Amino acid sequence: MWRYRKPSSHSAGCRRSVSSDILVKAYLQVYKMASIGFKAGLLLVVLLKICSGRNLLQHEWDPKGYVMYCPCMGRFGSQVDQFLGACHFAKTIGRVLVIPKFIEYQHEKGHDVPNIYKSFDDYFNLDKVKEYYPDVILMDEFMDAFGDKEWSEGKRLAYCSEKAAEFNEGACPRKGNPFSEFWDHFDIKFDGSKEWSGDFHFNVEYDQWRQNWEEDYKPKDHPVLAFMSAPAISPLTEVAGKLQEYLEWQPTIVEKCDKIIEENLIRPYIGIHLRNGADWVRTCQLAEEGEYQQLMSSRQCTGVTHDDTIKIDHKMCIQSEEQVIKDLAHVVRKEQPKSIFVATDHESMVEELQEAFPEIKIFHLDPEKPEHDMYILGQSDHFVGNCVSAFSHYVRRERDVFSKPNTYFGWKSNYHDEL
Repeated sequence: MWRYRKPSSHSAGCRRSVSSDILVKAYLQVYKMASIGFKAGLLLVVLLKICSGRNLLQHEWDPKGYVMYCPCMGRFGSQVDQFLGACHFAKTIGRVLVIPKFIEYQHEKGHDVPNIYKSFDDYFNLDKVKEYYPDVILMDEFMDAFGDKEWSEGKRLAYCSEKAAEFNEGACPRKGNPFSEFWDHFDIKFDGSKEWSGDFHFNVEYDQWRQNWEEDYKPKDHPVLAFMSAPAISPLTEVAGKLQEYLEWQPTIVEKCDKIIEENLIRPYIGIHLRNGADWVRTCQLAEEGEYQQLMSSRQCTGVTHDDTIKIDHKMCIQSEEQVIKDLAHVVRKEQPKSIFVATDHESMVEELQEAFPEIKIFHLDPEKPEHDMYILGQSDHFVGNCVSAFSHYVRRERDVFSKPNTYFGWKSNYHDEL
């Protein structure tokens, strides 16, 4: 049985139930007969109940059907990409998007340390997302409203491709972290699998692929499409990437990070992203031979191209200390910054950078706070990112909304003839 965890502050998309109307009338009757002091207390209770989104207001099952997924690939930046793609997918096929929690891994503390699960609205303003697509619901809210009835045990199917099931002993749900652990967090046990084969793709910008989903997976027969991974294209399509403008940081993050900037950085400041953790070293081995025209988020550098001469090489993916200092020196000469902010998943190179640029203040934050790093990078006067990283791609998209300048390590077109 679903155990309620956290009431949401969002009541958009809720409707008043019959029992709620009766309760409201009772409140009003008591209110008429009460003293002034009691009225104030009673009014406060009613307002608190309304804000909690419970009892007085409740969600109703939507016959359009739902899209649900596990953000099981990558860290925070990749999971944001998956959300944007999934939101575009759900809107295009006309279903309600169930927004999952973000998964924060604790591998640096040990592989047995449990993940932390953070609600979407801990980071972003859900009302801003609803300006693009109102039909969204947080996963906690969905399970609280429908986990014991419309989508109770016995009605839960996991969806994946036939090929994915073949590699997983013939079933869609996968074991281990983050897969089964994500669903376990919501007390979700699947009763079976539903595999698809043939012409089914998540890039529903093509009408035929959109029609395939709409016609073969009708909501009356498949009310909840619970995907084992995000229904999104990687890298993001240009259309889905433009949804970045609907991602607005929560005021608590903005206020905290603005204070960090004010107290630790002097404008103009450059923000740089260094991706150099052990997992990234392994990823960049794919680029050692220079055979890839596209690798993860590399289109932020190369664009969408069919030019066979453009290859993703190793220095675009991960840089040596010498490469970082060399590339950064060109930006420093042009921008004349007073400080440099370093965001990284592993090695910040603060001492090396301070030695290379003694007149510039070098500042670095805790890498376990990606939302803070992203915001501060987004606010920088100039950003130097990693061509392949989804984290850098998030920052790039956010800065593009406000037409802020960006360059990249290892990408020569940044500097034209300077290099």
